[in-house]
Amino acid sequence: MREASGTTTVTRRELARLRLASQRLVGERSSSPAEAVRWMACMQGQDLPGVLESVALRSLGRDGGPAMITDVRAALADGSVVRSWPMRGTLHLVPGEDLGWMVGVAAGRSRSAAVGRLAALGVDDAGIDRAHRVLLEEIAGTRVRTRAQLLERWHAEGVDVSAGRGYHLLYLFAIDGLVSQVDGMGSDDTGPDGAGSAGPVHGFAHHGRWLAAHGVVPRTPTREQAVAEWLERFLRSHGPARAEDFRRWTGLPLRDVRPALEAVSGGLEAVSFDGATYWMDPEAPDRLAAAGRSADTVLLLPGFDEYLLGYGDRSHAVDPDNAGAIVPGNNGVFRRTVVHRSRVIATWSVVGSGRRRRIETTPFAPLSGVQSTGIARAFRRYPT
Repeated sequence: MREASGTTTVTRRELARLRLASQRLVGERSSSPAEAVRWMACMQGQDLPGVLESVALRSLGRDGGPAMITDVRAALADGSVVRSWPMRGTLHLVPGEDLGWMVGVAAGRSRSAAVGRLAALGVDDAGIDRAHRVLLEEIAGTRVRTRAQLLERWHAEGVDVSAGRGYHLLYLFAIDGLVSQVDGMGSDDTGPDGAGSAGPVHGFAHHGRWLAAHGVVPRTPTREQAVAEWLERFLRSHGPARAEDFRRWTGLPLRDVRPALEAVSGGLEAVSFDGATYWMDPEAPDRLAAAGRSADTVLLLPGFDEYLLGYGDRSHAVDPDNAGAIVPGNNGVFRRTVVHRSRVIATWSVVGSGRRRRIETTPFAPLSGVQSTGIARAFRRYPT
């Protein structure tokens, strides 16, 4: 991959602070949740409450103040944002207009694996076709169905959904671009618990019809254009970052990433860290400068936030000795983190509810008065 010569060298702390600004965690926020997701391109979302918080922390709400969870859910209800598996077999929030080309570019290997897994579980082509037919009936028009409702209907129609078969079928139809997850309203036979109640529901809808009903037009770049755009958006929103971070983030092969970097690097700024070249949005330094002292305040981040997950090497944010506290036992489940001066200093959780709701922290070292005060202030302002 192309490396730049004569670049400015940055320290680890400068690298981390620039990433905070690029990710819109400090300084100016995105104008809306939809714009925040569009800027980030994808935001890891297997933990739905957590990713809603991640988006809210980076965006403004409808009243012009910091976004709340209801603002983010509105984007999931109007087609501007959807939830699906665009890459690495992992759920993400994605701009509605981009999901189709993203799965087309990055999900090919995942599709082969999904079909192979279904075959190993005894689901042949006829079984997939039967599940496909039933699914189309269930999501007719813009109807939204929960996973539980779809599995129940499949079971009633003779589709075996045991031993993970139902999950793998849904995953296959999602990476084929047929369905995505959205926020809709249940009718008298749907509901958030799949038990027949009416009201808000997060579930599966026909992706194309959902977008059309909300006036969202899918974009259709060529594969070459798509990879280049995706890489540029990643480097601008996550920078300073390496093309290798993008390759790992998407799972795309080097043969795609190398020419994409050649195509977009001219519009990016390069810096050097630890002997390697990193790329970022040329406006990132100004964005960080505009943040002023707020760039070093205490931040509360949900688990699976892109500030940690967006990079192969997370030492910009956390000491290797403390990494195990964030992902205990390396089990893939990321705890919520407290960040101060761009470094993770603790994990945190919420205890109680209502008026008794409070924060509990597990610090890596004794907290200073400034840090304790900052944690309390950040918790009061945390999006709900």
